Amino acid sequence: MSTIVFLHAHPDDETSQTAGMMALASREGHRVVTVFATDGDHGERPDHLGPDGDLVEHRRGEARAAAAVLGAARIDWLGYRDSGMTGWEQNDDPRCLHGADVDEAAARVARILDRENADVLVGYDYHGNYGHPDHIAVHRIARRAVELAAHRPRLLEATTNRDAQLEMIDSPEAVAFLETLAAGGMTMDVEQLRTMILTGDDGLPVGVAESEIAWAIDLPGDVIDLKRSAMQCHASQTSDIGMMLALPPEVYALSFGTEYLIDPGTDEPMRRGWPFG
Repeated sequence: MSTIVFLHAHPDDETSQTAGMMALASREGHRVVTVFATDGDHGERPDHLGPDGDLVEHRRGEARAAAAVLGAARIDWLGYRDSGMTGWEQNDDPRCLHGADVDEAAARVARILDRENADVLVGYDYHGNYGHPDHIAVHRIARRAVELAAHRPRLLEATTNRDAQLEMIDSPEAVAFLETLAAGGMTMDVEQLRTMILTGDDGLPVGVAESEIAWAIDLPGDVIDLKRSAMQCHASQTSDIGMMLALPPEVYALSFGTEYLIDPGTDEPMRRGWPFG
């Protein structure tokens, strides 16, 4: 069995991007380790915490609950501050991940890889999937960490299949969802949906073309259910997670029922299967 380390920017990112493969890997007997680069301190603050409640510890608790759902054996925290979205003043905080020295952060990840004798590190694509400063930092840190680790693990990078998302937006299920929104007084046309889903935080396209992807992992129905359950553990993040969970099951399955990985070591066409033998 293998040890697979997943490096994520914020608590809750694991549930939208790699939760299915984490659950499947754990089910097969692989050791799954999650590393969160930031503490998510710029996430949404639930009302019940009040202004003085410990948001960081609350979000760590949510991450622990999600890890239990997915079967992750361990969580590590690098402890950097959340950089906020592109252009926020928090981007300039010297303690934030966006401003961290890549070699220093990567060395910390490499120590985790060596401690775990990791076989695989899963990071993010070059754009961090959607252009968030912390996600782009994770991409750079993961690539450098593999170089610094004494026992160099295989590197894979989670991404979004832009072509598949375009097909989903034009699907009958998505059209029916838009009609349901309109009936409830919320008007959104297909072009607006396309812009919302496929435009990143920095204005650039989300994800990559299918031609750049190595692996498509189709999730069975019970694992899609686990993925939703793990998302529900991050209940404080109502804007992002809440929006995903509000999708009808059939649209959710179209959007999140397949997970995608780039393999920087190959340029072969995309395969549907399981990369963790």
